[in-house]
Amino acid sequence: MPISKYISDIRAKIGNDLLILTGASAVVINERGEVLLQRRSDLDIWTLLGGYLDPGEDVADGIIREVREEAGITIVPEQIVAVLSGRDHFHTYDNGHRVAVINICFRCRPIDDTTPRPNDDESVEVRYFPPGELPENTFPIHKTLIAKAIEYCSSAYFRPPSA
Repeated sequence: MPISKYISDIRAKIGNDLLILTGASAVVINERGEVLLQRRSDLDIWTLLGGYLDPGEDVADGIIREVREEAGITIVPEQIVAVLSGRDHFHTYDNGHRVAVINICFRCRPIDDTTPRPNDDESVEVRYFPPGELPENTFPIHKTLIAKAIEYCSSAYFRPPSA
């Protein structure tokens, strides 16, 4: 998806300077216990679905929107799996734009029987995988988030504090 008008307007003012953005990601688990991943068109790696929130958007509504935009399915968030931020979540895009991301990851389930498909230009493939058979080129932190979502524990995952 193209950059949102909100981010584009800010970039017109600050250029490539660091921008703090809130994002949401989804560990979508179907009735067979499989996890939904997308193979990204820009990086050719497998990742969870997700993206940045729009101004004023509720975080749960944001992840529902992102999954619908990226995979054409409707989900319901069930639990917060993790809240992640910090230096490990800084990113510089190919165009030089720098971001620091605060990511809220949800365990979700699909609520219809629609087959997921690439629904925008961010993905070249979208499909379910058994948790023990994730592609080797799955983004490493996403493997951790998937494991935490499958545990379905009562508390969210946070990176251990720095010493």
